[in-house]
Amino acid sequence: MLPSTVRALTRAPTLRHAEGVSAVPPPARRRIDQLLSGLRVPVRREDVAAGLTALAADPSLDDIGLVSVLAEAIRGRLRRAEADGAMTHAERATAEARLEEWRRQRLADLAAKARHRHEGEVVGALTLGRWVASFVPARSIRRRIVAFLGPTNSGKSHAAFDLLAAAPRGAYLAPLRLLAWEGQERLAERGVRASLLTGEERRIDPEATHVSATVEMADLVTPVPVAVVDEIQMLADEDRGWAWTQAVVGLPAETLLLAGAAEAEPLIRRLAALTGEPLEVRRFERMVPLTVLRRPVPLARVEPGDALICFSRRDAFALREALIARGRPPAMVYGALGPEVRRAEAERFREGRAPVLVATDAIGMGLNLPIRRVLFAATTKYGGLGPHLIRQIAGRAGRYGIYPEGFVGVLGGEDLEPIAAAIDHPPPPLEGPMRVLPREAQLLDIGRRLGQPSLLRVLTVVAERFRWPGAGFALSRLDEAIRLAEVCAAARLPLRESLGYLGCPIDLRDRLSASALLAWARRHAHGAAVAAPAPPRRLLSRGVADDPADLAEAERSARACTAYLWLAQKWSEIYGEAEEARAVQGELNAFIERSLRLGASARLRQRWREEQAGEGNRR
Repeated sequence: MLPSTVRALTRAPTLRHAEGVSAVPPPARRRIDQLLSGLRVPVRREDVAAGLTALAADPSLDDIGLVSVLAEAIRGRLRRAEADGAMTHAERATAEARLEEWRRQRLADLAAKARHRHEGEVVGALTLGRWVASFVPARSIRRRIVAFLGPTNSGKSHAAFDLLAAAPRGAYLAPLRLLAWEGQERLAERGVRASLLTGEERRIDPEATHVSATVEMADLVTPVPVAVVDEIQMLADEDRGWAWTQAVVGLPAETLLLAGAAEAEPLIRRLAALTGEPLEVRRFERMVPLTVLRRPVPLARVEPGDALICFSRRDAFALREALIARGRPPAMVYGALGPEVRRAEAERFREGRAPVLVATDAIGMGLNLPIRRVLFAATTKYGGLGPHLIRQIAGRAGRYGIYPEGFVGVLGGEDLEPIAAAIDHPPPPLEGPMRVLPREAQLLDIGRRLGQPSLLRVLTVVAERFRWPGAGFALSRLDEAIRLAEVCAAARLPLRESLGYLGCPIDLRDRLSASALLAWARRHAHGAAVAAPAPPRRLLSRGVADDPADLAEAERSARACTAYLWLAQKWSEIYGEAEEARAVQGELNAFIERSLRLGASARLRQRWREEQAGEGNRR
């Protein structure tokens, strides 16, 4: 049989109230009852009285202090009970163990609540108004916002560059490094010298009056008469939209020209209302008609000037092999290619050396190409193929000044309906939410107020606590940033240095790439120099890739060089072999370009040999 006191402990309710307590206890008593819930030791009147006495003596006593008072009062009562013979030593030990378990759990819960409340206060201090006001140079000048809106091939970009070139100083902000290059060239065609500024390279012309940059590299400090932000519909992009929102709110330009799809107009109007600045909208119409081909086009009927669109690298290479087998080796443009190779492939198609183009949705932004027909080889896409993207890609057909009409359709076997619906019925306006991201200084301040934790903790807290209710804004998706923060945490990089890694152009879903970045970051954390990526000599010695797997390896190595050059812009003393990395990147790009121009897979070459042998036997 268990002693009577122990039996009482095991079957005691969560809390036993002292006799004579009123049915509706006063606030102090309710507070004590809530704290004592979960304690598997009977509570006596004297325990509650000790808590009430402490609160009467110090009304500011917090719950953590009150738990300590209650625990000490109960512990003292248990000691007295053993001394008086009311319980055995073993019974007291069991009760004290349960008391200590309750105390630790309650203190942990209270600490977590306090931390949660503190984190909420820290992140909550970053209000929408404070974020807008933090762009001091932009708020210090009188800006006007001008929107050039219309479909692809409507002349809006041409008009934007004309206006930019006429300004004594200015900036062009592009969504891609390749388009920043193109922007520099378009300004040069108008007699304007521009420096180039991207994450991987800085080509500063001492005599330049303008700058062409990627949107993430926007100069938010130096005032200019005119700035152009291209592809403004990216405001709603979950991953990169924050950079467009930041540019619209924060660029110190007297005239801020926004160019992009007409569907972005509601978002632009909301931002203009937010900053209290005048907005002028100029609408453009497509200069060449776009006609839907109502019947699927067989692959055998593909013609020069056609662009075949698919949504995976694997499908792109399957199409490439099929076209090579039919004597039409295509140019290729897909996301994994570096901008140098994309540009070379686009040039092959533009000059007619490659009659057909195979591309993914990477063709959607920029790359002004002489495309007559856009033919979708797939009408589904991971993440969704919405009408906005269909229209943007299809709009590449019918280049003004080259073709009198553009056509869009599907290859044989594909469903025309989603393509036709997107072209025949304009997509609805973009309603957002617009994407935002706290600025680097604001993330540093959050980290300081949280006690200088890792970037991983700062981003996690921001992701959990960030809210601007009813403002039409949402936090940018932080998946990639958190993956980078995990690498920095594993390398033990401090918060300030870790912030510098955000946006590094490396695919952390690839195990080898993630391992390489971790090794670099660990050396950085110890102040050691990081060597440039070594060239894959075994692969390069082949001259051309044997199959898509070889190309994938070359692309991964080229992206590693891009990441190294990106980091070298920030820490040249750590990533000090930029020239070596650029040389390796050049070798890899030449290998990839040569493989795309000349190569065929080993399987396809074997099939050709078999076909040729069969023809020889028949002869």
